[in-house]
Amino acid sequence: MHLLVSEILDKFEAAKTREEKIAVLQNNVTDPLLVLLRLNYDHMLKMDLPEGEPPFRKDTDKPIGYSESSLQLELRRFYVWLEPTTNLPKLKKESLFVNMLEGIHWTEAEALCLAKDRKLHTKYKSLKEDIVREAFPLALTPKPVKEKVEKKEESIPLE
Repeated sequence: MHLLVSEILDKFEAAKTREEKIAVLQNNVTDPLLVLLRLNYDHMLKMDLPEGEPPFRKDTDKPIGYSESSLQLELRRFYVWLEPTTNLPKLKKESLFVNMLEGIHWTEAEALCLAKDRKLHTKYKSLKEDIVREAFPLALTPKPVKEKVEKKEESIPLE
């Protein structure tokens, strides 16, 4: 049985060295982990949902493994929220998102909401883009190259 994304990220955060952190990611790679890391760090991937964590029922008493669903099972529905968007009304998309959050373990739901807003680093302080790129070189699209704009020296017209 796979660990939940939140469990993997907790193990990642507990690792002491950069090499240990990368090993935790690589040894526990799952589709949900890659999706959350891509949501957080890939500039080409964006969810069509409002910023912030929506109000949803967190059953914090439910132990890990006893939720009705998991991110692993819910990944097939992510096309609803990813841009370019489907023709569903915004309210319906948000309602489906809240229903999914309530069905998965609350720790996974929190991690998903953070990744959606590109804020995983607020909870997992040592989770940086360079570590993710080193652990999974092909998972993220290449960074956009910023072209250098050369400043032209203004010439003063001679009269």
